Amino acid sequence: MERVIVLKLTLRNIRRMMTWPGLWQGPIVAILVTCAFIEWRTHAAIQDLTVTSSFAAEIPVTPNEQIELRLSRGLQPSEGRLAVLIGQTDLTTLFAAEELSMRYSSTSLPLPDGQTEVAVYLVAPDDEWKLIASFPLRVARRLAAPPESSGVGQAPANDAQTEVKRRFGFDKFEIAPSINLGLKSQFAETRFPEVNRPDLQPSSGATIQGSLKTEMTRNSFQMQSQYDIVGSSARNETLRFASLGEGAPKVDLANYQAQLQQGSRKFIAGHSTFGAHRHLVNNFASRGLIFTAPLGGRTDLSLVAMNSTNIVGWDNFFGLANRRHRVFGGALGFEVFKTRPGGLRFEVGALDAWFQPRVNFNQGAINDAERSQGLSARALAKDSAERFRLDAGFTRNRFVNAEDPLLDQGASVVPSRQVTRNARYADASFDLIKEFAFAKPRITNGNEEVVQDGQIETKRFNLTLNVRHERVDPLFKSIGASTQADLNQNQVELVGSFGELNFNAGHTRFNDNLAGIQTILRTNTRRSSFALNTPLQGLFSNRSIAQPNVFFPRIGYAYERIRASADFVPIGGGFDQPGAIPDQTNLVQSFVAEWQFKEIRLGYRLNHSFQDNRAAGRERADLRNFIHNATAGWNPMAALDLNFEINFEDANNREQAQTDRTLRFGLIVNWQATRRQSLNATLSTIGSRAFAEEARISDSRNLEFDLQWNYSLARESENRFRKFQAVYFLRYSNRFARARNAPEGVDMLTRLQTFNTGVNFIFF
Repeated sequence: MERVIVLKLTLRNIRRMMTWPGLWQGPIVAILVTCAFIEWRTHAAIQDLTVTSSFAAEIPVTPNEQIELRLSRGLQPSEGRLAVLIGQTDLTTLFAAEELSMRYSSTSLPLPDGQTEVAVYLVAPDDEWKLIASFPLRVARRLAAPPESSGVGQAPANDAQTEVKRRFGFDKFEIAPSINLGLKSQFAETRFPEVNRPDLQPSSGATIQGSLKTEMTRNSFQMQSQYDIVGSSARNETLRFASLGEGAPKVDLANYQAQLQQGSRKFIAGHSTFGAHRHLVNNFASRGLIFTAPLGGRTDLSLVAMNSTNIVGWDNFFGLANRRHRVFGGALGFEVFKTRPGGLRFEVGALDAWFQPRVNFNQGAINDAERSQGLSARALAKDSAERFRLDAGFTRNRFVNAEDPLLDQGASVVPSRQVTRNARYADASFDLIKEFAFAKPRITNGNEEVVQDGQIETKRFNLTLNVRHERVDPLFKSIGASTQADLNQNQVELVGSFGELNFNAGHTRFNDNLAGIQTILRTNTRRSSFALNTPLQGLFSNRSIAQPNVFFPRIGYAYERIRASADFVPIGGGFDQPGAIPDQTNLVQSFVAEWQFKEIRLGYRLNHSFQDNRAAGRERADLRNFIHNATAGWNPMAALDLNFEINFEDANNREQAQTDRTLRFGLIVNWQATRRQSLNATLSTIGSRAFAEEARISDSRNLEFDLQWNYSLARESENRFRKFQAVYFLRYSNRFARARNAPEGVDMLTRLQTFNTGVNFIFF
């Protein structure tokens, strides 16, 4: 039996629903209509992200074999991005990312021979790298091709590869260009009020994006390169307009990397990352030169010369044009056990860096001239069973704000004092329980538990203890690493799993003002957290072929408590004001539930936070916040996807006796009407109201609607240089906003409608 549900929402109906008190009546109707289609998007703080691999340490893979990394859940935009390193090379861009997997097709860049390691990092938006998984990878050495024969039934040789090898002497020779040329135009626009109309009228323009990838292989020699360019006909949309203004080129080099490899020796020119020493140089990303080579069977050396900031553009091609704006460094590693790489490894690193007040191309700021020099030592260890793992390091660095005439402006400025400071860390993990099964599976032909293929899924229990310590001296700073100075932190964490149930609990203690200066505030912070995530159906069945009950959701719960208080009352400095001495406790709790049916996805999330201010004179400065979120997804057919979301937030400020309520709901429709045509629509509306002592003081409403139609034409050929695609789009946008504040007598209304069209031509 088919069920057909028609949901008709028009701009007029939405605006009517958003009127007070219609703001509360409309969403109730919408919830009743769509309560069967609620989708939950997994909250990043609830379930720890885990990664598994398709390969095993004891089973070698071939250099051209595809490897896969599988994720336990999707990655949220707020968490950042994933980075994958094979050995010491960042190969993230070569992994094809899907919903819950990352595949590396090693035909584009064969895997390095021998034993290496695949490391997966979670890179936060603030560029903090966190190792979440590492897997030993064993690659079998490539065998020589068998001699040719002319026997009957032999497969024909690859004529193209044979011709390339004959003419150029390469085993592999590939060039893959790509060009995307876009034309856009905003041909109509209406605004209210007219005073909001900008000086620039609706305009048209062109954009271009291009890339060139090459790969050449001859015996053990390999060369890969990639060059990416972007351009725009509008000067204010060019890549370096923020830094060069009208002098910015309209077509610019956005990124490039050229890599030469001979066996285990490697040379990289262009944009890359370097360093794994946390406090000296840690995943420093810029344009420059990197050289890596083994020195015997156990020792390896890496050298780097880079620009001190991330740059783009054709000029300063190697990034080393300015001698006072460069980073020089190196790392020397030694493996104690040659037959077991990673069992015990020692590394030493060195850095000599200059920094001038030249910011990244996409960042605007004023910086002091800086100079840092430092040395670091690092030790990595793990036992043969990999139950115990240790990563520890020590850094001693000298830093000074060098004299900068541009900032001094001829004034008499007291020069900064050069300081030498230390930093250290130690991260240890031990698997207390590893792959423990409470009961052995029974395989019989009688009335015992029997499943197909003679296997019964047995839940296994794992429990890992993580201990972390970090101390960074006051005034410590290194140009090659982002480090918080004046910090002492200790953390204990338990991470476990039982089948598909995952949990973690931890406690962290840290403080600043390590020198104990009596005129500076010292804050002690204590953080306790707990998180649990599990599918309920997994708790009621131990059979691998058991049909899960779809009415049992996947649930998650997270709890966090943070207490920050002053260690002592500073002498002087104006700390005698009410609330100047901090004493605050924050509690955050979250609960999520998810249901997955055949074509319907349902979910709900609740978040509660409470900020308890206990500082003298500010006892009533407390904040309490409740957030209810429900989302829905429905795929009535393969070509149609409907998503609905509703969010309600209630925030209470006890000190000001004010309550703010916000209601938001949105609808997203994606319809692939035909093979060439698609239609995308997005509707979202937000209504908020503020109360003070039960009286309304302000309210606002915002409405956004976008509708886009796409039509594509494609022509493909076996020859990669004869592929062509054109995509035409027509877009309509509607923006409506109204804000009223009764005490201040404010009543503002704005409207904006735009029509855009354009076409993209994609070659190759």
